[in-house]
Amino acid sequence: MEDPRKTLYIPVGIKTRPEYFDGFGKVELRQSALLCLMGGVVDIIAFLITRNISVCIVAMLVIIAGSVMMCIKDQTNLSAVDQVKNMIHFARSQKHYPYLSLDEWKFK
Repeated sequence: MEDPRKTLYIPVGIKTRPEYFDGFGKVELRQSALLCLMGGVVDIIAFLITRNISVCIVAMLVIIAGSVMMCIKDQTNLSAVDQVKNMIHFARSQKHYPYLSLDEWKFK
């Protein structure tokens, strides 16, 4: 049997914040509420234009479900909202590639 002092134990899946359900905590609830609020404003404007209550109710239910689904974190601890934030941050960041292009077929 191996000496237990020589084995390395790496804990996996430890949550640092309490969650309401798997992958959805207080921060995700705020993000989801903000998305629902923005979607609700768009839904009210759509109702004022179309005057169709049934379509607006279904649209609001879809907005609520979609915002929760977009904010839930997966196994990699990233949600769809976090991935979009990372893509925007990467697109805005400075990209510098310090190399020179040389003519590889020219011999001296």
